Amino acid sequence: MMRALTFCLALLAFSATVHSTPAQAQSYFEQMRAKGVLGERYDGYVVVRKNDEGAASVAIEVNAQRRKIYEQRAKQQKVTPAQVGQVYAQEIVRNAPKGTWFQAADGSWRQK
Repeated sequence: MMRALTFCLALLAFSATVHSTPAQAQSYFEQMRAKGVLGERYDGYVVVRKNDEGAASVAIEVNAQRRKIYEQRAKQQKVTPAQVGQVYAQEIVRNAPKGTWFQAADGSWRQK
């Protein structure tokens, strides 16, 4: 019984360190974007610029969240998610901090 309790407590402690809150995840994303590891794309999605541990999983998570938003907005406005993503991309460019990398439709990169 005690062994099972100890195992459960250890598992809870481990899971608390592995799983982050949305605020922590957002902060980590912003740090990776500031370092140039992640960039913003012309279609409103995040892309990995440099291989870094965790970069791909962060991009996948951010893009999944954005995809949901784009699909919801597209349905409301009777347009395609791609159209919504392009509008959001313009807002992201405007609001992103200096130093953020952006990828154009032709694949070229520029830094804000």
